[in-house]
Amino acid sequence: MKSFAKVLGLVVFGVVLLAAGVLFFLTRMFDPNDYKDEIQQAAREQANIELTLGGDIGWSLFPWLGIELEDVGVAALDAPDDALAQIGNLGLGVEVLPLLRRQLRMSDVILDNVSLNLVRNAEGRGNWESIGADQETEAAAEEEIAQAEEESADEGRDFEVAIESVRITNARGRYKDLASGQILQLEDANLTTGALIEGEPFDVNFLGLLTAEQPALRVRIDLKTLAQFDFELERYQLDAVDLKVDASGEPFSGRALAMQLQGDALLDLGANIAEFNQMRLSVADLRATGQVRASELKGDMRLDGRLDVADFDARALLAAIGQEVPETARTGALESVALSSVISGSATSLMLEELKLLVDGTELTGSLGIADFERQALRFDLSGGALNLDDYLPPAEEPATAEAAPQAPSGGSRSDTAPEAWSDEEVLPLQALAGLDVDGKLALDEVQLTGQTINPFIAAVVARDGKIQIKQFDGGVFGGRFSVTAEIDTTSTPVSLSVAKQLTGMDSLAIQQAYDMGEQMRGKLDFNLDVSASGNSIKRWMDTLNGSARFNVLEGALIGVNLEQQMCEAIALVNRKTLSESRGAEDTPFSALGGSFRIVDGKVRNDDLLAALPGLAVKGTGEVDLPQQRMDYRLGLLIQGDSAAMPDPACAVNERYVDVEWPVRCQGFLHNAASSCNVDRDGVQRIAGQLLGNEAQRKVEEKLEEKLGDKAPAVRDAIRSLFDR
Repeated sequence: MKSFAKVLGLVVFGVVLLAAGVLFFLTRMFDPNDYKDEIQQAAREQANIELTLGGDIGWSLFPWLGIELEDVGVAALDAPDDALAQIGNLGLGVEVLPLLRRQLRMSDVILDNVSLNLVRNAEGRGNWESIGADQETEAAAEEEIAQAEEESADEGRDFEVAIESVRITNARGRYKDLASGQILQLEDANLTTGALIEGEPFDVNFLGLLTAEQPALRVRIDLKTLAQFDFELERYQLDAVDLKVDASGEPFSGRALAMQLQGDALLDLGANIAEFNQMRLSVADLRATGQVRASELKGDMRLDGRLDVADFDARALLAAIGQEVPETARTGALESVALSSVISGSATSLMLEELKLLVDGTELTGSLGIADFERQALRFDLSGGALNLDDYLPPAEEPATAEAAPQAPSGGSRSDTAPEAWSDEEVLPLQALAGLDVDGKLALDEVQLTGQTINPFIAAVVARDGKIQIKQFDGGVFGGRFSVTAEIDTTSTPVSLSVAKQLTGMDSLAIQQAYDMGEQMRGKLDFNLDVSASGNSIKRWMDTLNGSARFNVLEGALIGVNLEQQMCEAIALVNRKTLSESRGAEDTPFSALGGSFRIVDGKVRNDDLLAALPGLAVKGTGEVDLPQQRMDYRLGLLIQGDSAAMPDPACAVNERYVDVEWPVRCQGFLHNAASSCNVDRDGVQRIAGQLLGNEAQRKVEEKLEEKLGDKAPAVRDAIRSLFDR
């Protein structure tokens, strides 16, 4: 037995010695550089690439199957002179003996001085798309892979993979899109990892500089994380993600912006989900936390999660990211903003549900988001307490001098100068409006707008396919309420507009005072308007205005118009006397004033104006020419039983003047409408003639009664027929 064991030991020693000799021969006598041409030809046939091997191939066989390459170039076979990738130095090694145990143990994988050059042509085809095996080779390879997987399954054990580390240093890449002209470059990129063992965590560190030309942009990227993967479960995990980004360039107006994102990420293709948990985001002074989860990754992806943003200064944030900070009427506007919300969405949408948005102390709740990224479809439904919108409007322009702006006089302007013509400048940004996709509603307990308090306030708008509809615009103001609906149709040529407005119980004087209008009337105003117009300038709107309107004012007065004085002047004219003093107050009070209007091409026609004054009734008819800003109105003043003694004998009223329409004409520009009313002397002269005829008839009839007695009625009728003729 000893002899047998000794012989066996000698045989084994001899086999090992022989194997060592063979390996020595292979590594010393066999030079792979002699087969460069064959390797390059195989690359052409199998991968459709032009492979350049500029340096020597270094290799080892045992105990590591290793290879080192220098000056490696890769290009598409149809463009061999345009290098797709270049590698200055590539090295890797595989431990031989673990391969027998179906274990892949690799040493450090090192790539140094890597360069990529990717180009997409004007037709949208990339220079990398022709690389790869042809269809027959791919089919054969797929068959071999499937067979290997089947054999692996039969053996009941998968191939184990472990890599000590990966190091990519001094890498750079360039991407150019000839269709858009966009150029992206990655420079000074370095990637290092720990040991890559399936199921075990490993460190990942990446540094790089990304630059773009349109617009000019520089982004420094610094990523640190702890990664873990499981190929069988298709599960990939990144823990303790710490991504720092420093950006500068045109989008930030040359400023440097620092951003940081931290959290834990998971991609589980087996469970069809992706998650980012424990998220912490900082952009300048903004701090946000939350989490987001994507499900149904292989179908209709759904998003859900939560977002909380701590109080931040929105003005400072805009400045930090290089955006223009809007000037606002209140200096401190937008200095305090915070929000919390539930996130929901899909691959094409993102909505903030259960939203609580705090803006300078005002809380808004509801929902807000983009229903379709491609269409930029904005959706919102918000409600809240009190909000001063005036704070966020541009500041009012300072007057040129320290002098106070002149106030419009009571009763309107007394100037006879023609007003400035309506502007023909475009008003609406039609291109922007045509592209809107909005469906939203805002309801507030109270709003401050243009200096007025609107309580409550509701607005709803729908804009889609070139049509902008104000579905609701309601509120309480000036002691009453308003309700407005409107539509702008940018698809018609020219653009068309329609407005329906209703005012109920409003203080008409307060409206005029609020907007620096000449005070021409006071009283509680009810007003209905339904009009349409076309074009995109005030001039065009005035020229094409069509529709109808109706108004009614209760317990008010015409300011700066003394209709009692006008009537007194008319009576004095009939009496052929001169008034010694003015009669009545400066204004004309009334218990009711109303009428309806027909509007055709900017001409506003009214035939049923009625007013009830103490002892008087007023009828009116006339026209307002909006394009010319002129009016022409005829009023008839009727005495209704008030025959009290007048202080001025010239204005003495007797029963003959009752039910006579004393004419007043209001003619002039709209800005002096109230002060343009005067006695219609031609009309008064006609009335005077009529009254004189009536008086002559009355006296003749009295004489006939005295002379003829019972025969008087027959003669009186004959005389009346004569007067009628």
